[in-house]
Amino acid sequence: MIKVDISLREIISKLPDKFIEILTGKKGVKLLDTSLPNVKDKRADLLVELEDKTIFHLELQTFNDKNMPLRMLEYYILIREKYKTNKIEQMVLFIGENLNMISSLSENKLNFSYTLKDIKEINCNELINSNDLEDKILAVLCKIEDENKYINGIINEILKLDENKRKDYIKKLLSLSRYRTKINEKLIANIKERVMPITIDLRNDPYFKEGLQQGIQQGLLKGETKGLKKGILVLMDLGLKKEDIAKKMNLSIKEIDEILKENNEASKNR
Repeated sequence: MIKVDISLREIISKLPDKFIEILTGKKGVKLLDTSLPNVKDKRADLLVELEDKTIFHLELQTFNDKNMPLRMLEYYILIREKYKTNKIEQMVLFIGENLNMISSLSENKLNFSYTLKDIKEINCNELINSNDLEDKILAVLCKIEDENKYINGIINEILKLDENKRKDYIKKLLSLSRYRTKINEKLIANIKERVMPITIDLRNDPYFKEGLQQGIQQGLLKGETKGLKKGILVLMDLGLKKEDIAKKMNLSIKEIDEILKENNEASKNR
C-alpha cells in the first residue's frame, strides 16, 4: 500500500490548529498515539482528541482505493478497542487529482460510513492566514486563487527562519507541492531564484527520496508514465545524468527516453 509521503504526515502530526478546525468545526486539544492494536503494525495517519472528547481520525489518500470503506471500518474497530469509546469521527481527506471513491459500506446487516472530503474544496485562505506555518504549507494542496501571491508570501515567511529550519520547511513545501504540478514548477523556479545561496541537496533528502519512490511505484502499479516522467524531470533538473537516473529508478536509458517521448507526444495532442 502506497502511503502519503513522510513530510505530509510530519506536518499534520504537529496538530496544525486551523487545519483541524476547518475539517471538524472543533478545536483539537491533544494528539493521540496513532499506533493501533493488531497482529500487524497498524498506524493511523492522525488521531486527535477534540474539545468535546470526540476522537477525530484522519486518513490522507493520494489515489482512489475501492477498498477504502473496509480499511476505515478496520480502523474504527481498532480505535474503539484501544480508546474504549464510540465517540469517533472519521474522515478520508483526498489530496489526489480526481476523487472517485465511496464513503460507505452497506451489506447484509452492516451499515458503516465516514466523511470523504477533497482537500481542493477547503478554503485555502483560512490556512494561508493562519499563524501556524504548517497550516500555510498545507494550503499548497488546496485550490489557490492567486498562486503567485501565495508563493511570494510563503517564501518570504520561510526566509525569516534560521538556516536549518528554512531548509526543512522548503523541503516539506516542495514535497507536498508535487501533488500540484503547476504550482510546484512555480515554487521550484522561485526558490532557485531567491534561495539558491542555501544549498539544498534534495537527492539526499529523506522526504524527497520517499516521495519520489512512491511516485515511481504508483506509476508502475497503475501502468502510467506521468508519475515516472515527473520523477525523471526532477532528477534531470537537479543535474543528474540519464545513467544515474536509470540506476536510481531501476529503468534502462531506452525506457527513460521512451517515457519522455510518449509524454511529450501526449502533451502535443491535447
